Amino acid sequence: MAKFFSADNKFFVLMSKIFDMLVLSVTWLLFSATGLGVAGYCVGTGKVEAGSFVFYALLALAVALTALIGPASTAFYYTVVKVIRRERSYMFKEFFRSFKLNFKQGVILGFIYEVLTVLAIIDFFYLWETSASGSKMGGMMLGAFLVLVVFTIFSVIYVFPILSRFTVTIKNLIKWAFFMSIRHIGWTLLMTVLFVGSGVLMYLSFFYMPPLMFIMPGIYMILVSFPMERIFKRYMPVEEMSEEESGIDQWYNE
Repeated sequence: MAKFFSADNKFFVLMSKIFDMLVLSVTWLLFSATGLGVAGYCVGTGKVEAGSFVFYALLALAVALTALIGPASTAFYYTVVKVIRRERSYMFKEFFRSFKLNFKQGVILGFIYEVLTVLAIIDFFYLWETSASGSKMGGMMLGAFLVLVVFTIFSVIYVFPILSRFTVTIKNLIKWAFFMSIRHIGWTLLMTVLFVGSGVLMYLSFFYMPPLMFIMPGIYMILVSFPMERIFKRYMPVEEMSEEESGIDQWYNE
């Protein structure tokens, strides 16, 4: 009986990891969805007069908060791999360490993809109406637009995990994301299915099964970490000294 309740029991280890994943998912959602909540209040409730100073102030705050999805996603991936999978250190310690370390670049990347998302939504509806009217040019432009959207999704899938592991400029982060996504297109397509599928399930769960919203981010992140880590190992520098010699925990090479 004492062995069953031991902290090393596989069942309790699994339950502990599931709980940690749930907490990480909620933490990520708090950083990622707060800006959307402010924007929804600003636009959807009608309690703030459109065009007023308060309206634009809240809108600016929403944009700033939504950009936090960058460092939050970076920290989320880093913590899932290091703490949940490799069982190193402590969850909140590593999450906020990575969040702080990659804050500037993460926010800039978050803002870039935020702007691209808004433009993509606007362009999609415009091109959809144009192609629906029977315009051949509109149909061709819609097709080209969808191809660009797919490559942007490829980039999003890679860019924050890359930021969590490598120290490079923003320009090179985006360049590496595109390069890796094309070079490892098989894995990329699999991760794209996970990315889109998770997004669709989160959207549907908002209406039909709200608790699922708090689980899906963690499920996606743990699943995508397996192919992503296989890819990263090809780009990690070869350590000249062992862990014992260097005194550095080389958890990322496991």
